[in-house]
Amino acid sequence: MTESRPGSGIAGVKQQPVLTHFPSHVLATSRRRHQAAIRLQRRTLATQSHSGYGVMFEDVLPSSVLCELDPTRRQRHFGHLPGFWAWLAQILEGNASCSKALGFIQSWCAARGLPVPASDTGAYCRARARLDEEFLNSIASRIDAALQARTHSSDLWNGFTVKAIDGSSGKLMDTPANQEAYPQPSVQRPGCGFPVMAVSGLLNLSHGGWEAFVTAPGNAHDLAAGTKLIEHLGEGDLLLADRAYCAYRFISAIRAKGAHAVIRLHQQREAVLDWRKGRKIGPHERLVIWRRPMFSSVSGTLPREEWEALPEEMAVRLIRFNYEDRSGCKRPLTVVTTLTDARCDGVELHALYVRRWEIELRLRDIKTTLGFEMIAARTPEMAHKTVLMLRIAYNLLRLLMQRAAAQAGQTVGSVSFKGVLDLVTTMHESFRHRAGMPRRRKAHLGLLIEMAACRLIDVRPGRKEPRAVKRRPKPFALLTAPRREFVEIPHRSTYRKPA
Repeated sequence: MTESRPGSGIAGVKQQPVLTHFPSHVLATSRRRHQAAIRLQRRTLATQSHSGYGVMFEDVLPSSVLCELDPTRRQRHFGHLPGFWAWLAQILEGNASCSKALGFIQSWCAARGLPVPASDTGAYCRARARLDEEFLNSIASRIDAALQARTHSSDLWNGFTVKAIDGSSGKLMDTPANQEAYPQPSVQRPGCGFPVMAVSGLLNLSHGGWEAFVTAPGNAHDLAAGTKLIEHLGEGDLLLADRAYCAYRFISAIRAKGAHAVIRLHQQREAVLDWRKGRKIGPHERLVIWRRPMFSSVSGTLPREEWEALPEEMAVRLIRFNYEDRSGCKRPLTVVTTLTDARCDGVELHALYVRRWEIELRLRDIKTTLGFEMIAARTPEMAHKTVLMLRIAYNLLRLLMQRAAAQAGQTVGSVSFKGVLDLVTTMHESFRHRAGMPRRRKAHLGLLIEMAACRLIDVRPGRKEPRAVKRRPKPFALLTAPRREFVEIPHRSTYRKPA
C-alpha cells in the first residue's frame, strides 16, 4: 500500500495546490457571499436566457452565440443581452413604452431571484443607446441566413429570387438633433411639425423578410435612397419596383450586379412612347434600345466620370396590358424589364409585377400593425438603431411564418402576420418556464407553429375596401403655433392665433 502525504498526491499523481481558484464567497462577509451568488446567477443567465422571447427563438439565436457577440464583459441588469430582449419585447408589443420594457426586466429578475432594478426608466433608455450597432448587425445577419436556409426552390420564380424595393417615411420626436438631420416639411411652421425620416427597404419575396433598410431626409427622392440598396443584389435576383425607380442609371447598376429588373415605365417615358418603334415580339411586347441620356439632363446627380462609365445603350423589353384601377376603369400599364429572352413569357412577367404590392403590405405591417408611424427616438442614432431592431423583430416573426406555411402546405404570404404576432406576444411567458428543457421547449414551439398554421389570410376577390375612415376624430384644432405661444380658449373647441 502506497503511503500518501498531504500535498504529495495519491499513487504518484500530482495534485494542484490547495488554494488555487479559491472561491471568493468562502470565509467572506455576508455581503461578499451575496455578491458572489449574484455574479454566479448572472453568468448562468448569460448562457441560459431568462426571457421568454429568448427561449422561443433559441434555435436561431442561442444564448451561447449571443454571449460571444456581446461586446461587454460585465453582466448587468441593463447589459446588452437583457437590453436587447427587452427592446425586442417592446417592439413586438406594439411600440410599447419604455416603462413596459422595464417591467419585463423587473419581472425576469424577480423570477430568477435577482435584485429587482428601480422603476426609473432612465437607466433602461441609456442602456438602449449603448447597444452596439455591430452587435445588432451580427444578429440581423444570422436571422437573414436562417431565413435563406429555409427557402425552397418552390419559393423562387423560374429560378429567380424575387425582391422588391420601395420607400416610406416615419415621424421622429421633435428635437433639435432630429430636426437638423431630418427636417420637417417646409410647408409647416417651426415648432408645429415633426422631423420626417425617409426609409427605403429591400424585401425578399421568397421568404418575406427584409434584407436591408437605408434612411434619408424626408424630402429625398426614393431613387436616391434606393440606389444604396443595389449592393444587396446579385446573380439570380429579380427586382420589382414602381415607376419612381425607372431610371437609366438605376437599371444599369442592377445589370452591373448581374441581377434583372421588372419596373413600371415612368410616366414621362410613357407620355412619349411610340409603340411602333423597336422590334415586335408579340401584340403586347416590344424590344427596344434605350440610349444613355445626356449628362446635363440628370442635373449632376452623378459625377461626369461615373455617368460616362455607364453603358451607352441598353436593350429592354416593354410589356403593356390593361388593368382595372380603383374606380373600375380600364387603363394601360406598361412595365419594362431587362429579361429580353423570349423564353420568359410576357404575360407571366406582367403578372409578376403585381406582386410588387406585397412590399406595400409589409410596410403596413411595420407602420400600422407594429405601431411605428411615429418612432420615439430623440437622436438620429437612436432612430437608426430602432429601424435595425424593427428589421430584426420582423424577420424573427417571418421565421415562424415560414415554418407555419410549410406545415400548412401554403405559401409564406398566405400566413397572417397579425395572427402570428398575437400568438407570439401571448405565449412568450410560457416559454420562460421551459428554459433549459430542450424537449419541452421543442414541443411547445411545435404547438405554437401548429396554431400559427391555422392563422391564414382570407382571400376575398372583388371585396371593395375604400380608403376612408368611419370613426370621427375628436374636434381638436390644429397646432398652428409653437406650444409656448399657442393660446387656448377654455371650454371651446376653437383657438385664437397668438398676438
